[in-house]
Amino acid sequence: MTSNMKCLAACLFFMVTGCAGGIRSAQQPVIKSADIIQGLQNYQLPAVLIEYHSAATGARHGMSKRQYRDFVISLYVNAIDARYEEFRHSVDAENRATAIGFDLALLGLTGVTAVAEADEVGPFAAAIASFTGARSSLDKNLFFSQSLPAMFAAMDEERALQLIKINKGMSQDELSYPLELAVGDLSAYQRAGSFSVAISKVVKQAVVNKAEAEDLLANPIPGCESDDDMSAIVKALRDAVMDPDPATQQARINKAAKELNIPDGFTLNDFMNAALERLDNDFCSKNERNTKVLDIIGKIR
Repeated sequence: MTSNMKCLAACLFFMVTGCAGGIRSAQQPVIKSADIIQGLQNYQLPAVLIEYHSAATGARHGMSKRQYRDFVISLYVNAIDARYEEFRHSVDAENRATAIGFDLALLGLTGVTAVAEADEVGPFAAAIASFTGARSSLDKNLFFSQSLPAMFAAMDEERALQLIKINKGMSQDELSYPLELAVGDLSAYQRAGSFSVAISKVVKQAVVNKAEAEDLLANPIPGCESDDDMSAIVKALRDAVMDPDPATQQARINKAAKELNIPDGFTLNDFMNAALERLDNDFCSKNERNTKVLDIIGKIR
């Protein structure tokens, strides 16, 4: 076997073994999933339900029913969380490592082909074609890979909702929230970390967004009337608050400010600037502005 053919074999070997190796996307865990799962060894279903309902506290290792329930729930929540993290890391590593493996193998094969002997070009060309086809097939999963953040966000949201339900249950006594009811909620919490749940949530939200968009198109919100010239209405308000007596004028400014939800204590000019901004922002039409100013004038006079 020539050195070039050996290179071909090495590329094939790299694709098979290198892709499977994976690249870690997180630190090495200190608390290992296996250790967390091991904690469930003595608390398996349905034995925990029998111990939970036992009249003897010794069956529950000296714990009350509520303490035992909360202890078992915590063990299972931690175990479900550990499995979910394993799932997330495996999906992320698999997608990145596979793509890198194909790209590096193609790069190596293309370079070797350029210097291969004439009778070796055929096998290299066939290998490149195979790798290119496989990489093309991998690229078809690009949409799925790019949608992973949205999928995991949907899973995280559903898991959080289920965990809130469990925590609320744990805040109640054992009669209101018995262990068997908690087991059902734990199962729902476990199911929340799946692609089927995530896809269902994303599709439902898309349907809601589509309905809202269609409703907005069918019933558009009317835009505000543009009224650049507000000089007449502003003058009317200014004339209404002005008075030769400074105390009376300030009292009128404060009353008008209250009607417009503006802080009192402004000088006349500062009040008028704030009033102009509030009338422009809070009242959509000229008619509404005129009505509001006339109402204010009637109350401060």
